[in-house]
Amino acid sequence: MKHEIFGVKIDDIPLAGLLEILSDDLASPSFHLITTLNPEFLLQAREDEEFYELLHKADLALPDGVGMRFAIAALTPNLLQHRHTGTDTLFLLAKLCTEKGKTLGLVGGLPGSAEKAAVFLKTKFPSLRVFGFDPGVVELGDPCLPALGRGGMQEMPPPAKKGVWGGIMTRLRNEAPDVLAVGLGQKKQEFFLCHVAPLLPSLRIGIGVGGAFDVQSGTIARAPAWMSRSGLEWVWRLAQEPKRFRRIWNAILVFPAAVVWSTLKHRIFLRAFRRAVPEIFRQVFHKEEKSEVGN
Repeated sequence: MKHEIFGVKIDDIPLAGLLEILSDDLASPSFHLITTLNPEFLLQAREDEEFYELLHKADLALPDGVGMRFAIAALTPNLLQHRHTGTDTLFLLAKLCTEKGKTLGLVGGLPGSAEKAAVFLKTKFPSLRVFGFDPGVVELGDPCLPALGRGGMQEMPPPAKKGVWGGIMTRLRNEAPDVLAVGLGQKKQEFFLCHVAPLLPSLRIGIGVGGAFDVQSGTIARAPAWMSRSGLEWVWRLAQEPKRFRRIWNAILVFPAAVVWSTLKHRIFLRAFRRAVPEIFRQVFHKEEKSEVGN
């Protein structure tokens, strides 16, 4: 099932279906871009046409942030049934790479977290071929939208800092990843992927995972299950990373305000309220299907 919020399409896929898609993508001859959407993605896409177009080019758009559940209930006639976080989807990809003998690359995150996340995944899957590194400060140059889409990949100009870029590409070409997970933050990580994909013949799946490396490496402790389930994970993250205040403000106040305004503009506020409130209770009191496998 697909949903649409602020013009951005969202894939609602059960765990079994997600595993099948990822497995098929790994076996295909082409590159596939996966995004893990949260409220901040949708807010930026409303103001940033390049980012909006990039999200439309993605092959798979997974709902990550819990706010997506409430927005879908309020703004569409459907309900979100399946949410897959970047952290859990990365674990799934590590499992699949192990089973199929593929190489997984991790790039970005806080200093040292990609390397530590690679070690963590290696302890879970001893035969996994995995590497991780911090690319340093990467500045992307020209927009890469023409390079995206099935069958539409083409080599793009390199980013602005050619020295840094050359080192990154040398490492990636030497490692030849089949799957590349990038934790550089929204938009930058997706643009990074569409720059490197045409230059890496081995690459089949690229996914932006935000802070997944920081969580899996233990650099940032993961919120207790009850906080994640109840939608209070933001409290946990704010306590650990006060610098995330602006991002959390956007997720818990700006995004809901944008949803409410949209319901008022389309004269569906009361209907939206009646649909969204039960979803809040559903989130708090019922367990979600998780993407993780033995994590």
